[in-house]
Amino acid sequence: MLFGTPTDFAIEVMTEAHLVAPSAVWGRMCIHVGDVAFGDFSDTHCALYPAYRHFESLACERLPFWDNSFHGMTLEQIHDLVRHAIYGDDERSISAIRIDARRYGRFDFLTNWGEQFDWYASVIVQRDWNTVTIMHKPSPDGPSHRRLAGEFLTADCTYAGFISAANQFVKWFDSETKRLTLEEAEPSGEPKPPVTRFLKS
Repeated sequence: MLFGTPTDFAIEVMTEAHLVAPSAVWGRMCIHVGDVAFGDFSDTHCALYPAYRHFESLACERLPFWDNSFHGMTLEQIHDLVRHAIYGDDERSISAIRIDARRYGRFDFLTNWGEQFDWYASVIVQRDWNTVTIMHKPSPDGPSHRRLAGEFLTADCTYAGFISAANQFVKWFDSETKRLTLEEAEPSGEPKPPVTRFLKS
């Protein structure tokens, strides 16, 4: 399945063909932002629920995806600020780290979203009402096939395209979850026939 427009923003996803109820939604996933691809679609049997949960949250996120502390910063500085605020190892107290994590956690993108996104941890912001920007620093420790080119990269898409693809993916995941529950399938794994309901006139 492909939700969205790859030249803008798209979510490429599938469930493993052999899955039958009862089962979680396991599959493959990749995100396309212009000419940049985040995620390893060749990685099979990945958990899709974390990405579902985060896209569902982002689709309902208060606008814009921005924090006043970003004013006057370069995109790379914003990336580093967010990553350090959440994951930095420094002298901050536990309570200070929690406060920073609550403030900047909404800008964390792809971190712990499933095995398909390992080594693709990024930061997402909305620079204006129409533009969403994803920032990524490839890790030198990551496997070569998951290491994007360059020391720092950004990818832009439209806000409308991002939200549309996110909502389509969330709706698809809900339908897959329903399909893979026992209530929606016979013991053989075959879907139940639809039930015809007649409304009283």
